[in-house]
Amino acid sequence: MTSKYPLFLLFFFLGFSFSVAAQTSEFKATFIKAQQENKEVVVTLSDGNTFSGYVVSIDEESAGVRTKDGVFNFRYDRIKEVQIVNPSDRTSRWHQNPASNKLFLTQSGRMLEKGSGYYQNTYIFFSSFTYGAFQNLSINAGFSTFPGLGIHNQFFTIGAKIGVNLNEQFSFSGTIRHYQIPDFDESATTLFGAATFSKNELDLTGGVGIGLGSEGSSEPVFILGGQLRVSERIAVLSENLIFPDGSGDVYPLGSLGIRFLSPKAAIDLGFFAGQDIGSFIPFASFAIKI
Repeated sequence: MTSKYPLFLLFFFLGFSFSVAAQTSEFKATFIKAQQENKEVVVTLSDGNTFSGYVVSIDEESAGVRTKDGVFNFRYDRIKEVQIVNPSDRTSRWHQNPASNKLFLTQSGRMLEKGSGYYQNTYIFFSSFTYGAFQNLSINAGFSTFPGLGIHNQFFTIGAKIGVNLNEQFSFSGTIRHYQIPDFDESATTLFGAATFSKNELDLTGGVGIGLGSEGSSEPVFILGGQLRVSERIAVLSENLIFPDGSGDVYPLGSLGIRFLSPKAAIDLGFFAGQDIGSFIPFASFAIKI
């Protein structure tokens, strides 16, 4: 048993080294192509900062890019992504959408990247943290902070999401989340599955979910939502839920809003409306990458 442990570590570090070397080679090849074609590049670093400019030098460890603020040498091991700007495609300059993995309330089929995470606050009193533990697994924990209530009367949640981004267009995920109010001995668990189709800055998501409680499972909830990025910093968002009651009737709940985007944050402002709701219900939330 003991003799196998160093061998396991050797294979692990060899695999990690090959992965890093392959990524470095890919970045270097992109820089070389951009320099040969005299095209602008957009460099996204591991910390989320983005730079654009023209390649002026390339060596084994880094590439020099002339930006509007001068020449910067970017080490390959600190780069997250390199893109060559397509002059005919304005979206090729845009920073990544930091909230492509979720709608207003539920998750989309898209996954967080490994090592990335965010803090989210909804209605001021609900906070949560989400972290991409692996490429195909993220974990989540949340809590409420209602004034005047002790910690034993607050809501607590914990959950996990597994899934896969098959390619740039198709993504699938499953999410489980548990809700607890300790003093009242009440709890519930929800299970959601989602599929997302993405093309030309449009994400369309369809999903189904059920609730599990002490009295059994609920009727399934159906979800249809979408996110259309109309500019680098603005997306239009809609999330629509259908609640069957088991007797043939359904109760729809629709929403519409705007998502304001920056490289490290997203702010959601919108409203929900349904046939049994007397007026619009405003929705406000923000998420910050950590």
